[in-house]
Amino acid sequence: MLFTLNVAFTNQQLETLFITGTNVVIGKTSDGRTAPTVAWQVMKPFEQNIITWEDNYGIYISATPIQNGEVIINNSSTAPDPVAESKLYTLQDSGVITGPSSGGTPNAFSLLNQYSDNPYMTCGIFQDATVNNKPVPGNCVSAEAVLLKNTAVLLPFVVAAIWLQSNVVSNTVVTTITSTISPLLFGNGITDISVAYDTASGSFLPA
Repeated sequence: MLFTLNVAFTNQQLETLFITGTNVVIGKTSDGRTAPTVAWQVMKPFEQNIITWEDNYGIYISATPIQNGEVIINNSSTAPDPVAESKLYTLQDSGVITGPSSGGTPNAFSLLNQYSDNPYMTCGIFQDATVNNKPVPGNCVSAEAVLLKNTAVLLPFVVAAIWLQSNVVSNTVVTTITSTISPLLFGNGITDISVAYDTASGSFLPA
């Protein structure tokens, strides 16, 4: 399934964003009630912007700590094919992610950490997108710690959110968000959403 987000700005808004070094940030959550913790897509906007993605995911592993402002480095990841829900994947002691196998959690992606060189690893899901006709492969959507010999249960992140922020790049951990977060309620048959930035409220409104 293909999802499309259209984002509009006025020329005056673009001038202000440029002067202040502010970018558009898109993140995702699994439930829509909590704030995103990773900047999935960060873009310098045009007047009209189009972001598209499919509902396919991969699993990554990183030694990057989950601290605000850290840029996640994908150290190992699953093969290019989308990972399967309700299946178990394993980070082997060699650093390779293998699977799928039985033993996963229903309606989620599961990763068993067998990598013994670190007491824990950062793991999460990643997802490809296209931003203004430019392919952006493999940006991180989520990040959480998984201890050695423990299994992380990674839910599909289907609820998107958009906000403005400076000094943030894609794949950055964002536990501190400095502006209003506008939810984008995809799903339940909704695959296309159009929003425009509203200067007075500092948020994105339906367009």
